[in-house]
Parts: sequence; structure tokens; C-alpha cells
Amino acid sequence: MSWPATCHWGAEALARTFDAAGARLRMPLVVTDAGTWRAVGPSVQAAFAAVPGLQWHVYDGVVPNPALAQVREAVREARATGCESILAIGGGSAIDVAKTAYACLAGGLEADELAAPRGQAWLDGAAAPGDPLFIAVPTTSGTGSESSSAALIQCDDGRKRLYRSLRARPSLVALQPDLTLSLPERPTAQGGFDATLHALGAWLNTDPSPVGKAMALQALKLCMHALPAVLLAPDSLQARADMQMGAYMAGVAIGMSKVDAVHAMCTPLESRVHGAHAEVLGPIFSVVSRYTAQTAAAPYAEAARMLEISNTGDAWQDALVLIESVEALARLAAIPLRFSGLALSDQDAALLASQAMQSASMPINPRALAPEEIKSLYLQIAAQGAPHECH
Repeated sequence: MSWPATCHWGAEALARTFDAAGARLRMPLVVTDAGTWRAVGPSVQAAFAAVPGLQWHVYDGVVPNPALAQVREAVREARATGCESILAIGGGSAIDVAKTAYACLAGGLEADELAAPRGQAWLDGAAAPGDPLFIAVPTTSGTGSESSSAALIQCDDGRKRLYRSLRARPSLVALQPDLTLSLPERPTAQGGFDATLHALGAWLNTDPSPVGKAMALQALKLCMHALPAVLLAPDSLQARADMQMGAYMAGVAIGMSKVDAVHAMCTPLESRVHGAHAEVLGPIFSVVSRYTAQTAAAPYAEAARMLEISNTGDAWQDALVLIESVEALARLAAIPLRFSGLALSDQDAALLASQAMQSASMPINPRALAPEEIKSLYLQIAAQGAPHECH
């Protein structure tokens, strides 16, 4: 088990994190997006001002579904300005760009080398005493990137690549709920749904880690409770704090245990479907979870019982209640459970299936899925794509 770094949670978490950083916080490059920096930049700069003599630079070019182009830009900015540490502020996109940029800076690499043997050797290596400081300050509650070892970046060929590295995981994390208040309802809902499926996937799969399972179940409880609370009362700091911790713990869980076929099938399809991550997850979950539970209902049923939402003694019935509860959460979050206008040929579906099989999470799905089954599931998901509905 590899535990994530020190995390400060609650009011003044950012100031406490900077205090903990001490002399290691030197000339940070802030990696963020323009909208986030406009919203929370004043709070961050106020915390910076409390650190005597601190200077910093800002790279605010991160975009949704970030690509290697943004990693290259961030690395150039850091090297041109002599930045000695990294501070990621924002959602999963900002933190993922920061992780890969950090790997380049700490490893003396270019972005294109991350997938090459030299880059992979650094990513697989152990942290060294001279590695620079990396702080993450999530302003969304979704991906859990601040506590996970993975970064999802679109390559130059349009395909998304998952870079994994415990060495490139943030060494300090600040979960300050008031920094999420400016996040609009839609990304709040989408991030919360993604965190819920992270927690559920880490719970369901066959990975044997008892700590990963415990973290996943607690994250699932928090997310299932906190997401509706945040959507009903967006100004509730308690609901925001619970959602932050749920997403953080889900990130820890997937770092230990990975996820399931839902996320494994999501990544390849995202290269064809232009929408938010959660909007791709919803339709996949609706189909794949039912298919999986037909022969592997036990982990779904156990979660339903642990969450106290169903305990009929019939595994399939309890599993179905859990699945329908997650779908109800998607509806509350206005996340469609069907695609609109998704067309896949047999060849398309076969290619997607071959890509999904490369995911480390696919072999640990609670129901083993062969490539032909995955292809069939993709075609079923596409066939359900009309009309576009949220009910």
C-alpha cells in the first residue's frame, strides 16, 4: 500500500498547507485555468502574501480534456521563469497537467518522452529527496486526481493516455471547501457523479486490498449523501466539505485498487464522444453495471446493504436497487443515461473493445468480460442512444 501525501481539510486548509511546506515552497508555478484563477486567485494570492518573500508565476492555459500541448506550455513557462515547485489549482484537468509537467521538470524530460522508456523509468521510480515540491488544491470534487497516481492526457494522435506514477502524486493537498463555492452547478454535479463511480468501481472490482475496499466504501457513503446535499444547498460548506473528502478518498481507493469495466470502457469512447467525462460514464454505467450484476451481483448487493438502501436477501434485487440509486443520482445531476446520436459500426465497437482491454481495470471487473462481450456492450450502448433522455 502506498499512502498519499499529507492532506489538510477544512477552513484555512490552504494556509496550513503553505505552513507545512515551509522552505520547500520556492518560486511556485501555479497550474490552473483562466476561469478558476479569476474565481479563487484572490484567495490564493492572499495566502501567498503571508509567506515572506515568496514570488510565483501563473500558467492558466489548462482546458477541459487537456492535451500534451498544455503540458508543453506549462513546462516551458516553468523553465523560462525558473520555477522550483508546482501548485495545481482547479479540477482534474489542472491537476493532471500539473502532474505530467511536474514529471518533466523533476525528471529533466520533455512531454514527448513521458511515454518512452526514459520517461517511464522516471514515472516508475521512487521519490528522491531532491524532488521538487508539488501541492494540489482541488476546486472541484470529482476526479480525486489530488490523491491518485494517475493523470489522463490526450496525446497528439487524439487518443487519451493514462500516465501512472506515485512519484508524480502531490506531496501536499489542501481541501478547502469555500474554494469550491464558485464552481457552477453543472461541473459540480458532473464531478460528484464521477467521484461516486470511482468509489463504486474500486469497491466492486476483484482487487483484494482490504484498505482500498474500506476507503472505497466510505467514499461511496460520503458521495451518495453529499452530492444530493450539494445540489440542493450549493452554499452549504458542510456538504461541500463532505463531497471534497468523498472525492479525495475515492482517489485514494482507485490508487490502491483501480476501478472496473465502466471506467475502462469510458476512456476509449471519450475519443469519439465530445462531452464531459460524467456524460460518457452515465450511459456506460447503465448498461455495463446491469450486465455485470447478472452473474456477479454479490458486491453490488453488499454495497446496497452496507449503505442501508436495500436488504431483501436476494442478491440480484439488492444489486438492482443500488444500480437504480446511482441512476437516480445521475438524473438529479442532469446527467443523461443515454447517448444522443452515437453511431458505432461492428468495426468501431471492436476497436473500442481492443482499447478497453488494455485498461488495468478491465481484468478485475467483477464479471470477466471477453473482447466480444465488450464489443456487444458498446453496440448496445449506442443502440440505446435515441432519444436523448435524462429519465
